[in-house]
Amino acid sequence: MADAKANPFIRSLLRPAAFPHDTAEIRYLETHISWVLLTGPYAYKIKKPVTLGFLDFSTIDLRKHYCDEELRLNRRWAPEIYLGVVEVRGSPEAATIGGTGPLIDYAVKMKQFPQSARLDAQLADGTLDYEDMRSLATMLAAKHRVADIKMPDILDSVSKPMMDNFDDIAKHYDRSLLHSLKTWTVIALSRLHSNLDERRDHGFIRECHGDLHLANLVHLKSGITAFDCVEFSAKLRNIDVISDVAFLVMDLVGRQRSDLAYEFLNRYLEYSGDYDGMRLFDLYFVYHCLIRAKIAVIRGSERSDSLEARADEDELLHYLGVAKDCVSRASPLVIVMHGFSGSGKTWMSDQLMWALPAVRVRSDLERKRLHGYGDTESSGSAIGQGIYTDTASNAVHERLAEITTVLAESGHNTIIDASFLKMAERKRFRDLATRLGATFLIIDANASKSELVARLQSRRGDASEADVDVLEHQFSVADPLTTDELATTISINTEASAEIEACIRQIQNRSGASGASIEWL
Repeated sequence: MADAKANPFIRSLLRPAAFPHDTAEIRYLETHISWVLLTGPYAYKIKKPVTLGFLDFSTIDLRKHYCDEELRLNRRWAPEIYLGVVEVRGSPEAATIGGTGPLIDYAVKMKQFPQSARLDAQLADGTLDYEDMRSLATMLAAKHRVADIKMPDILDSVSKPMMDNFDDIAKHYDRSLLHSLKTWTVIALSRLHSNLDERRDHGFIRECHGDLHLANLVHLKSGITAFDCVEFSAKLRNIDVISDVAFLVMDLVGRQRSDLAYEFLNRYLEYSGDYDGMRLFDLYFVYHCLIRAKIAVIRGSERSDSLEARADEDELLHYLGVAKDCVSRASPLVIVMHGFSGSGKTWMSDQLMWALPAVRVRSDLERKRLHGYGDTESSGSAIGQGIYTDTASNAVHERLAEITTVLAESGHNTIIDASFLKMAERKRFRDLATRLGATFLIIDANASKSELVARLQSRRGDASEADVDVLEHQFSVADPLTTDELATTISINTEASAEIEACIRQIQNRSGASGASIEWL
């Protein structure tokens, strides 16, 4: 890609005199579709006069239209960043923001933030953490909840961009790996056709961000904020909410941080309750891998520097590999946590969902969701005791089984975080795992009674309502693990936290692999 400084128009804007305000050192960033000028107090984004298969910025009128759209759409996500659309006037050799002279182009004016505040930069410097992922997931789920519902021709709106990705990449890189991924995608689209229709009919196709990756997220004083959503294509932003989620998960997995990815994914699912969306998760995950691969191949085709072009090819191969890993997973695990209240089941399942990775389903949260508590994290006297009757508990386990079926059928490792003190409850999920072709394991979290009591007495703000009285009742009614059950049980003393690594190794040793879902040539 040519250096922007070689472009007289952009070079002329790298002068303090080009702006109607004081500036710091002027810098620029470049993508395959835009230039961004950083002036200190403000940033100005100018769209390149390009036509690609997925956008058309070829005329000044089109660029003005999409500047207006970018402002309108992104004010929903980041109103404190997006300030307005401004004219660029003068001549290509002496352009100014505003000012006088002939109209040259338009720019989106934004409040500038430190580039170190972007989440990709924070990941690189080691400051992005699990709490950030939880905050981000909660923010995104809340945005999705109020986003406009759309009713597109769902199969066309999903399949065409996916097939376009393969066609665009094949112009520059036509290899067996690409064909195998295309075959997998075609089969998945056919198999999931009815699920796509259901998602649309049930209101899950919404006006989303459409380009939700780490470089489009920034940590402001007000919290983590998304910016630069897709403005150039309604089709690419009017998507399933789980597609937005899959893009960010893919970005984190592609950067070798599956732990952060699954903290984000699990928190989003816990907040939204949208476990049914996981039927389509892999389809969208692969799709977003191919978007990244396509951008790399387009950028590489424009390079004049052979080393930079090679780096783009490496990025292309990397994201094709990430896609391959997604669809080549072994048969899934179904893991039930077992233990008394306070035994550390949820803490342990945290560690497991990061390491395996896995999707976790918590009985405490699903119990409250089933009984209409919008805030599944709420606790205390506001929660009625009626949600703990035998009838209510049976309904909870029915819902847990439904979610487990969705996740395991879709190939995802699943952890069910409940006490599972009754043998009948454990047997139900063991039989379910067998029917689903999944490996079943029990993780027995245990600690001394005095430790359990101390933990419950010090517990604050937990989704569980269990107290010492509940613990005493559990001791009186619990069914011990049978000999057959112990054969599939990994027992961990949670007073010795170092044992978690041994637990993970045992799980990996017992899980086995069923082979790839398609043949890689």
